[in-house]
Amino acid sequence: MALLHWNATLASPPLRMSSWQENTSPCNWTGIMCTAVHHGRRMPWVVANISLPDAGIHGQLGELNFSALPFLAYIDLSSNSLHGPIPASISSLSALSELYLTYNQLTGKIPHEIGALQSLRVLDLSFNRLMGHIPASLGNLTMLTDLIIHQNMVSGPIPKEIGRLVNLTILQLSNITLSGMIPKTLGNLTQLNTLSLFGNQLSGPIPQELGRLVHLQILPLNSNDFSGPIPISITNLRKMNTIFLFEK
Repeated sequence: MALLHWNATLASPPLRMSSWQENTSPCNWTGIMCTAVHHGRRMPWVVANISLPDAGIHGQLGELNFSALPFLAYIDLSSNSLHGPIPASISSLSALSELYLTYNQLTGKIPHEIGALQSLRVLDLSFNRLMGHIPASLGNLTMLTDLIIHQNMVSGPIPKEIGRLVNLTILQLSNITLSGMIPKTLGNLTQLNTLSLFGNQLSGPIPQELGRLVHLQILPLNSNDFSGPIPISITNLRKMNTIFLFEK
């Protein structure tokens, strides 16, 4: 019923969602996958996956009652026309492991409630119109391997709490308007292979702690306002194949 209500709020529900009908199981709807879960002696089927990239969806996430979908583990709604904010109620998706909302028209702040999604491994919010600061609560998402916030209007500092995300392999906070210094705590992210911070207003020295990221292969830091010398510790990054520190 939560999915049907959301569908009813969409402007011109897309053809790909025409299979969403009350008299059929949601497990047979386009873009929906189900899984069986143990519930006493029964094993009911529940919605576990919403995958509708590039589906022509025009609507708001806030119209979807996330609390009715407690087993949802995967959402891909990239390349649609979602607008409005990311609702704080998304924090009720305790099983969510991957969230792709790229190439939409989302606005407002990244809700600090996302920090409650303890199972989250991938968070990609690129190419939206999000504003405000990166919430420090993202540092609670210790299962994250990919954190990508590219091409938005997000501002303020990089939270030092990001340094808790020791399983990260990709950290991309680029082409937004971050300011302040790169926190030394990013040196804790020793599994990183990509650290992308280009196109911001970051300042101060490049911290020598980045020399601890021995798996790093890609490091674009260009288009910022750094000062001071390039740290000698960068020579520790023997796997590096792409590095941009300054504009040509």
